[in-house]
Amino acid sequence: MLQHAADLVDPVINGAMGLDEAYANARENKAKANSAEVQLNRLREEDPELAERVVEGALTLTGAWAERTERVEEDKRQRRVATRLLDELVPPLAQARGTRTFARYDPAFAGSGPITRETIAHAMTALTEMDQVWQERDLP
Repeated sequence: MLQHAADLVDPVINGAMGLDEAYANARENKAKANSAEVQLNRLREEDPELAERVVEGALTLTGAWAERTERVEEDKRQRRVATRLLDELVPPLAQARGTRTFARYDPAFAGSGPITRETIAHAMTALTEMDQVWQERDLP
């Protein structure tokens, strides 16, 4: 009932409405929320491309929601991986600022191949891109 008729909780508690009536309303609200039309409209809002495929008959509504769920989960996975990568790379680089770390670099000890000026240039570009995204998203 909390999920589909939360507005009826207080009337039930106060005795203004019976529990059976509130439960019936909750079931009705749930059925409406699950109707195909409502699901298609929600899909249009969340993923218009998938909704269009359903309308064209290229995909069932159930299949579209399954694909939408997969896309959302894949996006979460990619954000998690990207966040962990940046968490591992950026803070140590920031900590090296103002130290003699860069002057002590010795290609003979490089584990995955020596760092080149081209690698540094790419890293600087990546940090510039990162800064732009942080500004756009108003991150600290």
